[in-house]
Amino acid sequence: MAKRKTSNSALATSLLYIIIGVLLIVFRSQTLGWAITVAGAVFVAFGIVDLLRRNYTSGAISLAIGIAILVLGRLAAQVVLLVMGILIAVKGLVALIEALNRKRKNLMLILFAIFSIVVGLMLAFGNGFDIMVLVVGILLTIDGVLGLFSAMKK
Repeated sequence: MAKRKTSNSALATSLLYIIIGVLLIVFRSQTLGWAITVAGAVFVAFGIVDLLRRNYTSGAISLAIGIAILVLGRLAAQVVLLVMGILIAVKGLVALIEALNRKRKNLMLILFAIFSIVVGLMLAFGNGFDIMVLVVGILLTIDGVLGLFSAMKK
């Protein structure tokens, strides 16, 4: 009986991974907007619940955070991606300089540094977020399919 329950749980998890993975692949550009909207709505809902329970301070703070996320969320996310991308690119540049200054050159260190620079620049100024969402969607889908096959074997 316990084995059947585990198998059903693994099956459900695998199907969920496949569904989320496919949604991320198909709707990768909209993912950030959806995540921001959900986060803002959750804060607003918790704020309203707290206010109804007479937790005025907590409710007002949650409500304010939720409204701020809904109104400014996309802009804030773009600023975070810009800053994070620049920091990753600078770290990659420093790593590249250090790797090239070594007496014994290490190809993996050089390639990883170049990769960091490219990813950082893509996050900051390109569509790096879309690419990351696509990769995560592909990985989730593959994991779900493999888990599905594994759950069906049991």
